[in-house]
Amino acid sequence: VQAATEEEDAVYGIEELSGFDENQDELSGIIEEFANVSAVRLIEANAPDIAKYGLSDPTCVIRTFYDDGTEHVVTVGNTLTTGSGAYMMVDDDPNVYSMGNTKTSRLGYSALDYLDKNVIETWESYTDDDGNEVTAPTIGYLEVTGGTLEETLRIEPLTEEELSSSSSAYGSTYKIVEPFEADMRYRSDSEGNDQNAVYTTGLQQLTADSIAKLNPTEEDLTALGFDSPYCTISFERDGTEYVWTVGNDTTASDGSAAHYLMTEGKDLIYVVTDANLPWISINIDNMYSSLMLLPNINDVSAIDLMIYDQTWSFEIDAAADEDSDIVPHIDGEEVDLENYRDMYQYLLSAPAEGIYDGDEDAGTLVASFTYHYRDGGSDTVELFDLGDRTCILSINGDKQWTTRIAYVQHLQSNMEKLLNGEAPVLEY
Repeated sequence: VQAATEEEDAVYGIEELSGFDENQDELSGIIEEFANVSAVRLIEANAPDIAKYGLSDPTCVIRTFYDDGTEHVVTVGNTLTTGSGAYMMVDDDPNVYSMGNTKTSRLGYSALDYLDKNVIETWESYTDDDGNEVTAPTIGYLEVTGGTLEETLRIEPLTEEELSSSSSAYGSTYKIVEPFEADMRYRSDSEGNDQNAVYTTGLQQLTADSIAKLNPTEEDLTALGFDSPYCTISFERDGTEYVWTVGNDTTASDGSAAHYLMTEGKDLIYVVTDANLPWISINIDNMYSSLMLLPNINDVSAIDLMIYDQTWSFEIDAAADEDSDIVPHIDGEEVDLENYRDMYQYLLSAPAEGIYDGDEDAGTLVASFTYHYRDGGSDTVELFDLGDRTCILSINGDKQWTTRIAYVQHLQSNMEKLLNGEAPVLEY
């Protein structure tokens, strides 16, 4: 290890690591340990037989060079009988001393242990020019291929228009755009935190457990799985694009599950624990919001409803002023507003419970409802019975989702309640 500068705060480097980011804390640490050598205690003065301490054939020799031209040599022998620390001698001093475990622990390091293990520079919050605190980076997109995913998953942030839309409600500030379009699901844990947030917040920092290879050869890349990667993670953070490639599985220093990883632009291979790689084990069914369509009740002027070939027309008169309520009618007959609100909420709750990838022509149409909006346009939900207690849930002709036939059966009973002046029931 040698100093790369004569400044007051010296920057140290290892010649064989030139061109790579090095861990200055570790480098400074070993410099500090051996710049001022002190023994724990005297073992034997004027030792006539240093071989019994392992010092005639030392395990390690440390030479420290100083700016004034002087140098010191520390010779390290066997481990102490206590199981930690080691015997040592300094320069031409004939005495044998004991060296503490703090010093000896660093002597087992290889050059790779002095590399910076940050896969990506740690993002830190800051105050912008307007005095606002910026607490998270801007993630332009996240794209994951492989791992537990059958198709590439791409996530993008919601636009300002989508975030402020009065006809939609979002549980996350991100949306899925591939392999289908859907809102990101806000999945709360026991403490109320969003479990799906880890896929974007995890891009703020990633630290490796260790470095496996420096300047890997083609044989290394093949042996560690990079000729056929297990997973690829691509993303944009604050305008800069990154690509992480995940290779074979391995074991971290603490025995936990891990994978090899490379990042574009760095010719080295990291070992990263699986606990720090949530992208390699994504369950797509936990990623999307089950509520596909959430128009605001006040924006809807009419609803066309069909259940098992029976049809109804809802007409909803707009509120006369801010203090008034909308006035709902079914086939020209006014209905109770609170009952209509319950029915509307039930319509919104049509859940996407799975992804449909079967025959586009499969299923029998058993229910549909179309929202007509006051400012123009419409959205249509259709349900096709597949005959196995499951329905295709189609949004505007896109047969992407599945739900239970129980939703349709309960929709029918709720319509009967509404027509009889009773309150529809949301649970089923």
